[in-house]
Amino acid sequence: MTTPRPSMQTAKDKATPKMRFLYPLAAACLAAVFLYPGKGQAQTGAPKLRADQERAIELALKDVEPAMRPMARQQLAASFATFNEAQIAMMIAKMNENRAAEAATPAPEPEVETVTTPEDRAFMMAQMEPVIRKHHAVQKEFDAFANEKLQAYCPASSKYARWGSAWRYEQAEFVSPSSLATWNVDSNVQAASMAYMPQDGRYEFDFSKVRMSFDRAKVDAEIKRICDGVHAEGRKFLAEVDPLIAREDWDGAHKAEQKANFALEKLRGEWKKMMDTISPGDFSEIQLALMNGKKVKA
Repeated sequence: MTTPRPSMQTAKDKATPKMRFLYPLAAACLAAVFLYPGKGQAQTGAPKLRADQERAIELALKDVEPAMRPMARQQLAASFATFNEAQIAMMIAKMNENRAAEAATPAPEPEVETVTTPEDRAFMMAQMEPVIRKHHAVQKEFDAFANEKLQAYCPASSKYARWGSAWRYEQAEFVSPSSLATWNVDSNVQAASMAYMPQDGRYEFDFSKVRMSFDRAKVDAEIKRICDGVHAEGRKFLAEVDPLIAREDWDGAHKAEQKANFALEKLRGEWKKMMDTISPGDFSEIQLALMNGKKVKA
């Protein structure tokens, strides 16, 4: 919650008249006073008002700052003088109705600002830290397993490449090695406690959506399937580029290389989907849980 600086608040309070209007027409009349003060001051003489018009003016002036009332009265008198008895009666009834409704509305309970105590921090840390450490451990386990399978199933560098003394055409690297886990879990815990731990009390967090395991057999099968596709695209590339190189059609060979690498985009999309659905995932689910905690009483 952003709190205005004291100097700003003071200036705001001094510059803004405290008033509220209980009837739109009265508000419009009073607005004219502040928008066109010269006009009100230039008027001479006072219109003759009926008793009901005087009463309507008094009601409207109740919510105007005392210092502003003389000027407001002058403008209201000029405006209300044109209203007939039925219009004035309608205005008075509406102002009384709004004032009664306002009086019947209970005042909002003052918001009590709470702060996070050391006991609150310990309560929340006891929830956060085990989840962060366990998630980091399974991320490291996944990275090691996935990278082992990626190396076993996907083509090595230069597997699908052709080169000569001054030229080279090849299938690009498919994906970078998996690196879900950060280098230091202690840094994760510290960063989360500083950036995401609430500072206004005690909270409980729901970490049920954080994936804390992965299916090795399923990950193995998915990586093999995707890498088989990479090999297939590599073979297609060599079949297309070899005749072009033999004819020294370098422009055609370059286009064949671009085509082969574009074909890998679909497989990269399948890899990303696999990482998003059956891997332990990144830190985002923990972040969401910390940002959507439920406040509880100490």
